[in-house]
Amino acid sequence: MSSPDNQSGASIFDLLAPEVLEQEDGRAVFRFTARPELTIPSGQVQGGIVAAMLDMTMAFSANDLSTVSLHVDFLRPAMGPELTVTATVTRRGRRVIFAEAEMVDQEGRLIARGRQNALPLD
Repeated sequence: MSSPDNQSGASIFDLLAPEVLEQEDGRAVFRFTARPELTIPSGQVQGGIVAAMLDMTMAFSANDLSTVSLHVDFLRPAMGPELTVTATVTRRGRRVIFAEAEMVDQEGRLIARGRQNALPLD
């Protein structure tokens, strides 16, 4: 999978560089590597990056959307080295899409949960 086109070249997709494990209508599973440039001095992935990983995976589960609201619960530090996000569309209305995602570490421990309301782009 390649990153979506944009005018400036690199995108957030390029920066986060997920491995796409699964993508189908209504579901996506991405694996992210917690590279040092994504962490704070203590070694955990910065919270905004965790939110971006959840948001991105939810967007791909819905086949592209524009986030209207995003809620993230951080349950433990995201230490990596690998973080897997599974996202599902929970409801697809005519005007609003609802999606949820969970991030786990390589041991299967729950790191964060996210929910979003979004607008379909098509």
